[in-house]
Amino acid sequence: MSTFKLTISTPYGLFYEKEVDIVTLKTSEGYIGLQKNRIPFISAIEISSLFIKVDGTTKIAAIGGGIVFVEKDYIDIFTDDIQWKEHLNKSEIQAIIDETNQKLQALKNDNIEKYKTELTLKRAMNKLETLLK
Repeated sequence: MSTFKLTISTPYGLFYEKEVDIVTLKTSEGYIGLQKNRIPFISAIEISSLFIKVDGTTKIAAIGGGIVFVEKDYIDIFTDDIQWKEHLNKSEIQAIIDETNQKLQALKNDNIEKYKTELTLKRAMNKLETLLK
């Protein structure tokens, strides 16, 4: 299998950069697998699990959305929320879920704050789901 360069960047710096075999991520159309020599495209990444196959091993991360740029021999991912599965902590995630649910109950008419809180809840639920994979 032919490898290609994957770069994952966040506002805080470089998260991951390596030659990989395949990247599987979720777009609005569902999960897609990206390999070398794919036709170029740009897409939004849904809040989901991200799978990276490298050297016969699959690495899993929880990604809170982002943008993917695909070229023939490289993929760039930009996100502001990503964590490796092995760095996720179930009790911390559950605390965020509980706190966010309480905050949602208290919100009445502030649609912007409600949207932000629902996004926080969705990202936390995704981390919990990723941890169970």
